[in-house]
Amino acid sequence: MRKILVSAILMLATSFYIFPFMFPFLPTETFNTKNLMAGFGLLAFVFDSIRNRSMKLSEPTLFALMIAAVFSVWCLYSVTTAGTYEMDYVSYVVSFFIWMAGAYGVYFLLRAEYGEVDMEILVRYLAMVGVFQCVMAVLIDNVGAVESFVDKIMYVPGDYYRVNHRMYGLGAALDPAGVRFSVILVMMAHLFSTHERVRASSTYQATILGAYAIILVIGSVISRTTIVGGALGIAYIAVSLFRMRKGGFITMRMMASFFWFFIVLAVIIGVTIYFYRVSDTFHGYLRFGFEGFFNWVETGEFTTGSTDTLQEMWIWPTDLHTWIFGRGTYGVFENDSDIGYVNFTFYCGLIGLVIFSLYFLYCHFVQNRKFKHFQIAAWMLVALTFIVWLKVTTDIFFIDALLFCIAGDYEGEEDPQAVPLLPGDIAHRK
Repeated sequence: MRKILVSAILMLATSFYIFPFMFPFLPTETFNTKNLMAGFGLLAFVFDSIRNRSMKLSEPTLFALMIAAVFSVWCLYSVTTAGTYEMDYVSYVVSFFIWMAGAYGVYFLLRAEYGEVDMEILVRYLAMVGVFQCVMAVLIDNVGAVESFVDKIMYVPGDYYRVNHRMYGLGAALDPAGVRFSVILVMMAHLFSTHERVRASSTYQATILGAYAIILVIGSVISRTTIVGGALGIAYIAVSLFRMRKGGFITMRMMASFFWFFIVLAVIIGVTIYFYRVSDTFHGYLRFGFEGFFNWVETGEFTTGSTDTLQEMWIWPTDLHTWIFGRGTYGVFENDSDIGYVNFTFYCGLIGLVIFSLYFLYCHFVQNRKFKHFQIAAWMLVALTFIVWLKVTTDIFFIDALLFCIAGDYEGEEDPQAVPLLPGDIAHRK
């Protein structure tokens, strides 16, 4: 019983960080769950630093901070020279600190329970959060008592979700939810494809694939952006399953992975088809979440209402100064576009867009060096970032912040002790 209760608390803390929401009974946006986790994480960081008599951040973390600061300064220059003073990304360096502090709060709680937090533990809780949000979304959409309870503890912007018939979870809604679900799916695919503890257990493999299916299907109904991460994750699993080891031999363990992958896939397809035919609610979920695929089958064209709208939002600057430096405007109401590349260009020019792109490339490069067999996952996260910008401006630094905190295995010849670690890791490894 204790284990279940502790796991639920840790899962909720992780969810509060990844899917933040505001409380309707608190006065300002400052008191959202991510900021509260950041406040807790800052206290935890100070506590660890005092206990270890050392306040130290890793060199990669500091370098990422430097790039974030350069991006913020450039954005400040862009909005100042343009006279708009729109601070959306001028304060990005503050967002960096909040994401890092919140990640440390999650890490501190997980470490208190498990001693050392590795990739497997982190992704396990990411998967739990994803499934939890999907289950909550279905309950909110179908059970009035649950909807009423959630609306009392979470600020919901007017009747937007009801008027537009959009599902939402506890802080999980629209494109931000889809981006986070996508990251979770890529990380789950990485765990399934590379982790020895998962490969050694057929039950663990089946559990991960079942959770993957729930997040992919229901997450796509909450936000169709989830399909991007789902497709990348499936591609990752397929590549890993077909990759042969040195010498060209396929091991029995790999054959077992093949078996469970196709068994679970067959079950998922069968259950989905069954509920699609017998449940009007589930029928509606699938028609919305996978609208593009249904249109492709029925009309031969892969189109959705949102993609048709996006086609009209490719609006570019008409002068060289805006192309290079931006004009300090951001958002659909200022630029008539939601597309990330368009908004970044108008806001801070191509120079700002390049700086921000290098920031994410560097963060994913660091994780590739820190964790064994992470190369494909790193490239998937890079691809996810740049694909999502075709639709909306967002970032996935939350996963990099978490990976900066947890223990790594330092692939290659690099000495783990030569890399400065966070105070919590120093305490554990002493």
